[in-house]
Amino acid sequence: MSCSPPPEPDHHHRLLATLARHGRLAAAATLFSTVVRTTRALNTILAALCSTPSLLRVAPSVLLLAAPVAAPDAATFRVLASALCRARRPSAAADLLRCMPPLLLDPDSPLCRAVLSSLCRCAPARDAAAFLDDMRRWGVSPSGLDHRAVLRALLRDGMLAEAYGVVREKMGSDGVAPGVADFELVLRAFSERGQFDAVDEAFDEMLLRGLVPGVAVYNVYVAALCRKGDLPGARLMVGCMERAGCPPDVRTFGVVVAGCVSAGDAAAARDVASEAVRRGLRWDAPALAELVGLLRADGQVAAAHGLLLEVFLRGGCNGVDASAFGQLICASDDCSLSL
Repeated sequence: MSCSPPPEPDHHHRLLATLARHGRLAAAATLFSTVVRTTRALNTILAALCSTPSLLRVAPSVLLLAAPVAAPDAATFRVLASALCRARRPSAAADLLRCMPPLLLDPDSPLCRAVLSSLCRCAPARDAAAFLDDMRRWGVSPSGLDHRAVLRALLRDGMLAEAYGVVREKMGSDGVAPGVADFELVLRAFSERGQFDAVDEAFDEMLLRGLVPGVAVYNVYVAALCRKGDLPGARLMVGCMERAGCPPDVRTFGVVVAGCVSAGDAAAARDVASEAVRRGLRWDAPALAELVGLLRADGQVAAAHGLLLEVFLRGGCNGVDASAFGQLICASDDCSLSL
């Protein structure tokens, strides 16, 4: 009587994979615990668990129970961490990766960046910043994209000092040079929070680094001066822009006009608007909407109707007809402006 040879290990793996793929997880687990106690088999079961959202929560427990007989490898952590990120549980994925170094496993760069990206989108910014420090300890140098994702997350959560620290110190320590756009984000956030001393500090830091601001950054700085109530300083900065080879645009003048109106200085507002028109600048629909938005934010649209009408009648608007002009400046206001 002849006996069949014992099945090869690959046969067991194929059987386990088939069972797992068809949702026969109990049978797959039994096969794993009695016959196929390998890392490959463990990864197959975890992949099946992670593909079903309702079963994902038990995957970490399965990993712990299997660890004594099948040591997890980098692929094990990749499968589980990726699934946790897809399930919008990036903090759990980050904690999972922190278990790798004690097992003499190195978190790889793509996996770290995937987890960091998910943290920046779905977790508190503080968690993302802490994970960036973990990446450094694991020998994964954060890139410019990594730093900028964390920067935006910190600004989103209102952590302005920490965000400025990323731009001022942490980017450079990782060999990443912060750019004008990074400083613009920080300047805008400081200005909107009314932290005007911080605006000055960040602007000076940008200049000391040899970075040349463009008109968008100057506009943020001019707006901060207006919010601060320093209208002479704002008008002086407009002149500085010209001398620095960065001529102010119509939005620059719009910011100063709105600042003058908010300060109750209608004469200065008319002077600034007239200067813009004399320079050949024109408010197109987006720029006019931005100016009206600034005025509305301070409750000054009605007070500025006469000024805005004067600008329109003097040809200071481009591509804006009378109907569109009237609708724009009367939106959300009780007014009966007729042109």
